[in-house]
Formats: sequence, structure tokens, C-alpha cells
Amino acid sequence: MRLSSLKRPAVEHVVANMREWDRREIFATRLDGKEAETLAEDVFHVGPVSWVAYKELEPVAVFGCAPCWRGVWNMWFFATDKFPQIGLGVTKLIVRHIVPMLWDGGAHRLQCNSMEGHVEAHRWLETLGAKREATLRGFGRDGETFHTYAWSKD
Repeated sequence: MRLSSLKRPAVEHVVANMREWDRREIFATRLDGKEAETLAEDVFHVGPVSWVAYKELEPVAVFGCAPCWRGVWNMWFFATDKFPQIGLGVTKLIVRHIVPMLWDGGAHRLQCNSMEGHVEAHRWLETLGAKREATLRGFGRDGETFHTYAWSKD
């Protein structure tokens, strides 16, 4: 696995080729109705704490974290179907480096929302150490149910 800061062609590649469940989950929470056209651009506005993960030269995942307010960060992630080829590396990176970096930087809570049915994401979030805290019925724009997963410093 190779990691870089966000690069427009890499982000556009992952957006165009993302896993079906990632697409369903992300687009269920977007307002504009032009999801594919604007998602790649919007990724560049969530802040500098974000990366692209590659399998050799191919971009496979885009992920990061954005501050909500002091001490609370929103974690986000989407990938192509090739994610299993780099999943262990990304998992280790998040658990060993990114989460500790946020704790050291003053975070006390990390969180993300994941759509009901995205079982692969739910299992992975739990592997990363997140706990399911809440169920948000009707959270998606078409009434989809989401779950809040969170990490707590203590």
C-alpha cells in the first residue's frame, strides 16, 4: 500500500469506481442530486486531514477526518472493490497512527455514520475500535436508517 495526500485524478478514479454500498451510503446523505459530479470536488473541502491509498499505482481508497468542533472529529471513507487488497494496511494505519494522532491533538471523540445494510463497513468500523452508539431512523434523504459509530478517548 502507498499513501498520498489528495490528488484530483486519484479521487475522481475512486469516486467513479467506488463500491456499490459506499455509493449508496454516501449518496443517501447528499443534498445536491448531482452526486457523482460534485462528490470528488467536495472531498477537497473537508480539510487537510485526508489521504488516498493506492495498490501499486491504482487509487483504491479515499479517507480522512474533519473537525466538527473542538474535540470532535467526523471520520469518512470510501473505496473501490479492490479495498481488500490494501485493507490490512489501511486498518493498521488508522489504528496505529491516525486515531492516536487525533487523541494527541486534543480530540476526545471520533464518529461516523454508516447506512443500515452496509455490513462490511460496520464490521470494519468495529475492527477499528468504533462502537455502535445510536440508530438514526429516517436519516437518509429517502428515509434510510443509519447507525452512528464512535470512538471515545476514555
